[in-house]
Amino acid sequence: MTKDELRKALRDIENKKSQLEQQLRQLEEEEMEMSDPLTASIMNAKKTARSAILSGNLKNLFDNILKNMDYAKTAVISLANIADKAQDKLEGKVEEITVASGMSVMTNMWIPMILGLIQTQEFQHLMANMVVAAIKES
Repeated sequence: MTKDELRKALRDIENKKSQLEQQLRQLEEEEMEMSDPLTASIMNAKKTARSAILSGNLKNLFDNILKNMDYAKTAVISLANIADKAQDKLEGKVEEITVASGMSVMTNMWIPMILGLIQTQEFQHLMANMVVAAIKES
């Protein structure tokens, strides 16, 4: 063999040695993680957090939470108003509500009112959008 061939062979051996050392370090790290479940859990949590941040999924999650908090606030206000109206009715304070035709709303009219709501295009589109959103997110 010539000098150049020997040098090339030596470089190849050194490269292979450094690759093997790196693999050995990785195996040792994995063994350490396996021996300590807490360390393994922390490492997995860090990897997951990093991935979620880099992909933008974490920001999307918080944006969705904020949007849903607005909806929840609206729902809670509406439920509080319903509770207030129920309290008034239980105390005998009767407030008459009229529909667009000028007819007063009677307690036995809730089924026709709900059926009327369900038949509207807007309600049907809203429900279809909610179903699609729920299916896409899961």
